[in-house]
Amino acid sequence: MKRELLGILAVFAGVLFFCSSAIADMCTEPVATGSGFVEGMESAETKTCEWRGIPYAAPPVGDLRWKAPQPAPHWSGVKKTVTFGDRCMQKGTMVAVDAGSDVGMSEDCLYLNVWRPKKEGKFPVMLWIHGGGYTGGSASTEMYWGDRLAESGEVVVVSINYRLNVFGFLAHPELTAEDPDDSSGSYGSLDQVAAIQWVHDNIANFGGDPDNVTIFGESAGGWSVCTMLATPLNKGKIHKAILESGGCETSASMEKGYEQGRNTAQALGCSPGDIECLRDVPAEELLDKGTSGQAEGFVWVPHHDGHLLTDMPLTMIRQGNYNKIPFMAGSNKDEVDAVLLLIPQVKYALPSQYDDLLKEYLGLSQTETERVTELYPLSEHNNKPKRAMTALATDAGLACPTYTGLAAAAEQQESTYYYRFDYTGMAMGRWIKAAHAMEIPFIFNSMDRKPMNLLYNFANIKEARKLSDIIQGYWVNFAYYGDPNGPDVPDWPAFQPDSTNMQVLDLPVRTQTAQMEEKCGFWEEYNRKHGAIFETMGEIGD
Repeated sequence: MKRELLGILAVFAGVLFFCSSAIADMCTEPVATGSGFVEGMESAETKTCEWRGIPYAAPPVGDLRWKAPQPAPHWSGVKKTVTFGDRCMQKGTMVAVDAGSDVGMSEDCLYLNVWRPKKEGKFPVMLWIHGGGYTGGSASTEMYWGDRLAESGEVVVVSINYRLNVFGFLAHPELTAEDPDDSSGSYGSLDQVAAIQWVHDNIANFGGDPDNVTIFGESAGGWSVCTMLATPLNKGKIHKAILESGGCETSASMEKGYEQGRNTAQALGCSPGDIECLRDVPAEELLDKGTSGQAEGFVWVPHHDGHLLTDMPLTMIRQGNYNKIPFMAGSNKDEVDAVLLLIPQVKYALPSQYDDLLKEYLGLSQTETERVTELYPLSEHNNKPKRAMTALATDAGLACPTYTGLAAAAEQQESTYYYRFDYTGMAMGRWIKAAHAMEIPFIFNSMDRKPMNLLYNFANIKEARKLSDIIQGYWVNFAYYGDPNGPDVPDWPAFQPDSTNMQVLDLPVRTQTAQMEEKCGFWEEYNRKHGAIFETMGEIGD
């Protein structure tokens, strides 16, 4: 009997050893993709496996510059994918965000990263699209690393690069003529489509469920989420969407794109119709001269060309011509305060100057000015024009485009959820407030990672992580079930046209009624008539 027992224990120990060895090797075992095998590594901090810098499309260089993404070339053997791929060509503040990293920059930038729990299973997929005004940003930014989200949420996290600025969104009649789909000017968005297709085709080998893919992104990543929601190219390949501080009104007509393309050619010394001349321009010169004097956002955007989009995403949603999937969206309470208050004309304006500010910098008529002062009376903003101006700029630029897109979807479908992020407990929170992008580290639990570690320290990070647990719980629940609710988070009522519930993400979390219809109706009409508010206000302080 004793010998039999010892034998059983030996077998059991062998099984345990085999299982633990299999799990230990999970991160370095070759994984098949459509282009070849890749080898990842175990994350240094978490019980996750990660693959960095997997090519999902061919390098868009040479003759492939300004062409739709092509399949990644095949390779033999096993490719080590343990370092991030180069960021896409860019300049500006988003480069400074990653200062000190060893990630390079080149046109050869179509890479993605994968994190998965270090355990057997089939997990929902969360695909992150970074922001940066379609001009900058990178999937390798430290606060976007997906290891902690993958571990605590038991999800597979994917982050992607995509072409930016002139490389990603140059429209030109000659480019349209050479394209089999008569498309040009949306290469960065088509990169995102290609990455989603890669996930659909390959993610099962990384433990992900290709039938449960959630896309989520912030700023230009949020605009991208709405584009991906609208485009028919993603039919059946995305199953949930989370839009953070973006909107559904950001796409351009081909006519506007062609005008921009002609101006770009002229700036580079090429004749308007000479695409080969443009393709011969070195990447650094194209970046410098092709984007010279441009703001960091609202300049390069995708186009409704009949292929990627048949119209502006908001219009497509209102027509019911989009991917009807569970949709969660929201923005931050003080998106632009910190930036706008750097402008002396706004910061030091007197109450008597409020009307003149509106007319001069927003180009409003007397009738429009009167309407804005009704919607944003100084009496509700401590009698300070700077407070009213920051509130209306946040609404016009980000809150209303986000709200309007979600409200349009709510007219077509169920499972819509609306939030506003209000938390200000970070260092310098009195001045920064709930500014643009401040919700991101709460989703990835990356308050102590660059650049957010400048705002969180031993004195405030413990409280922030209480809210992070709730927010991450909402995002993960939504990825699993299309509903942010669950046993460990406060109840979040759905958004409906007749009950515009808004979940306020703060301590404590609470539900309010979103009172946005009148304001957002005005700003939608304003943006249609005058252009995006940040373009209009770009001359402030010049």
